[in-house]
Amino acid sequence: MSNILHAMLGKGLGGLEQVFLDYQPILEAWAARHGGRCVGVVRQGGKVAAAQGARTPPFATMPAYTDWDPLTVGAARALVRDARPDLILSHGQRPARVFAKVAPAGAVQAICVHKPVFDIRPGVHYLCVGRHLARLAIERGAPADHVHFIPNAVTPPTARAEPFTRAEGPVRIVAAGRLHPKKGFDVLIRAVGKLRAWDLDVVCEIAGEGDERGALEGLIRELDLDPCVKLVGWRQDVADFLATGDLFAFPSHQEGFPLTLLEAMAVGLPVVASEIEGPIEMIKDGVDGRLVPEDDADRLAEALGELIGDRDGARRLGEAARALVLEQYGPDQLARRLEAALDGMLS
Repeated sequence: MSNILHAMLGKGLGGLEQVFLDYQPILEAWAARHGGRCVGVVRQGGKVAAAQGARTPPFATMPAYTDWDPLTVGAARALVRDARPDLILSHGQRPARVFAKVAPAGAVQAICVHKPVFDIRPGVHYLCVGRHLARLAIERGAPADHVHFIPNAVTPPTARAEPFTRAEGPVRIVAAGRLHPKKGFDVLIRAVGKLRAWDLDVVCEIAGEGDERGALEGLIRELDLDPCVKLVGWRQDVADFLATGDLFAFPSHQEGFPLTLLEAMAVGLPVVASEIEGPIEMIKDGVDGRLVPEDDADRLAEALGELIGDRDGARRLGEAARALVLEQYGPDQLARRLEAALDGMLS
């Protein structure tokens, strides 16, 4: 018998939450094949808990205050007592720290690492969404046989982009993500200003919400880009939104293995991304996308302008990107990689 407790205590519906949701059915199926069950645990009052509806089996919920909060630790202890886990798999550091306090003797503990801020603890396994994160785990002292590379995946979308096929109207640049300084949307807005200064007819829509909305709206006004740059809020179906574009811009400063970039590639959009860890594992410059230096509005604008000037070449990049994602980063590939890690951890 192999029981799994699968925990994620995020508040929203971002990348970390989506990876948790992608893992859950794979873990449930694996546990069932081995005579056990997988209990998914989410934050009480969080958006994943609110959105689960009549899911069967339902996710368990728990408070997530501080690591030492008695209500939080008590809830974790009760969940462990009920689930009797052979494996506790946490997404991020907070659930890992909380459940480490109450883990039964002999239970395997594992953490899915989404970003480079993480600690190494003896005996813990690390499921890393990027090769650079796996390298970091080993450099920080994790044994190589306790580090597993499992890149994120996306379900093949029904939407399909048709870049540069409209007979008239401006070129549409799209972007999506949390409105946070690390996402670099201020760089994109400045790049759009440069494209407009070069007399290129472009508009840009950025989907997402976050604390930086006010600052970005101020920058749009400052650069007199109100008519052509819009913050359109969160979109429930990101793939449908992305498929309306001609180009996708990804100006981020720090990433793990970004789902939004995978989604843009999956719908067949030509993409221009920051040349940082994460995107450089996904894109080969000039083959299935373009890479530009981080935090460089000039180079981002130049790359977007070059694709606007070579629309056939841009479409070829989009087609190659879609083929890459469908071949290497679909649900079947995720299941195969995750199941191999489970076999290794619980053999």
